[in-house]
Amino acid sequence: MEKQGSRALLAAVIGMGIVLAVGSLVLVGVLVHRISHPRATAPATIPAPAAVTAPVTTTMAVLPQDLGRLVLDEPAGTHVTSIARQADMALAVALTGGGADRVIIWDLAHNRIIGRLQVSP
Repeated sequence: MEKQGSRALLAAVIGMGIVLAVGSLVLVGVLVHRISHPRATAPATIPAPAAVTAPVTTTMAVLPQDLGRLVLDEPAGTHVTSIARQADMALAVALTGGGADRVIIWDLAHNRIIGRLQVSP
């Protein structure tokens, strides 16, 4: 009786050792594959140059769809300083010049301004 229990325990230990060794090899293989084949990821924000020379005109056409033009009522001398996009849903445009610095939140799906943030001078 004692021999059967010992043999079963020995078989279980050997089996678990094999499972552990195979699992470790699979884990190392996945890590090596991921390191050698990195996935291209899109940045969360689109960096823009510190100073953009083109002034903001009264109309901007950024969307490739045929939704028309978005009209920005910004004073003369306004420049775009940076742009950040959020998952094809919203675009944050930082503006400077022509008054206090401000950020405009643009809804890309509906082609409209959904928010404005003005930084006090």
